[in-house]
Amino acid sequence: MTHAPDPQLIRFALHGGAGDPPPGAGHQPEQRAALQRIAAEAYGLLRGGAPALDAVTRAVELLEDCPLFNAGVGAVLNRDAQPELDAAIMNGADRACGAVTGISRVRSPVRFARAIMERTPHVFFGGAGAEKLAAELGLPMVEPGFFVTPERLHQLEAARRAGAITLDHDDHDFCDDDAAFGTVGAVARDALGHLAAATSTGGLTNKLPGRVGDTPVIGAGTFADDRSAAVSCTGTGESFIRSGFGHLLHGRIAWSGWDLQRACAEALDAVARYHGRGGCIAVDHRGDIALPFNSRSMYRAWVGGDGVVRVAIGPGGDGA
Repeated sequence: MTHAPDPQLIRFALHGGAGDPPPGAGHQPEQRAALQRIAAEAYGLLRGGAPALDAVTRAVELLEDCPLFNAGVGAVLNRDAQPELDAAIMNGADRACGAVTGISRVRSPVRFARAIMERTPHVFFGGAGAEKLAAELGLPMVEPGFFVTPERLHQLEAARRAGAITLDHDDHDFCDDDAAFGTVGAVARDALGHLAAATSTGGLTNKLPGRVGDTPVIGAGTFADDRSAAVSCTGTGESFIRSGFGHLLHGRIAWSGWDLQRACAEALDAVARYHGRGGCIAVDHRGDIALPFNSRSMYRAWVGGDGVVRVAIGPGGDGA
């Protein structure tokens, strides 16, 4: 760990969810442009001296505002056509963290998670009590309809017809899978070498009301520790919870001395053993970046040591 800022230490990655889109989905230029723009802004913050925590907060907030992804505005809907939003954030320097689940009236779930971390003595809030706290803290509030888009209503109807619970980027009209996912997240290492992670999601299309996935579970879908890595996951949340993904990654790096790629591969193998699909973005204390997934796609952008923002959706392109 260095005590003097060093721009060469800066690393950043984000994701916009994973899934199995139809073969004819194409290049998806709008999604690519959004990932590029948001990653560039977050990287610019880091280059300007901002801490990793600020960069991941801002990136996820921007992803929440983009209806192309499953968080905030444009989040997928539960069985009752309602948004139920989850988010978490974690600081690698001291393991400070905040998480929230099942909210539909807080303008930015990730900002609320950070407020929980910084302005309360607690870590995890949910439901009506969480929304009451958000109002007391002065966070911007909205009506649930603020988050609903026509595209997500269409996806919900398709899932209902198929009797399916689907991932965000799955082929909703033809999906024959019984589980699916979508999430947004960001990880960063700043110029002081500190790590941070943040994740936000609407969960699964057509999920049962009250369902909680891995996103707000610290040590599963969101985790950061300066001794190991920062990670944000996207996928079949139940499988990421069962594998203890984030903490499994930490243990293999901090205790077993594994490199990031090997640790991520084993953790994703565990997800597959529990019948899950998805992936993660991760950056470790040495500055290595990993972007593995076992679905057909994962929407992602990253910046390695060369300072170039790279974007990918399908397999390949991960020479970070």
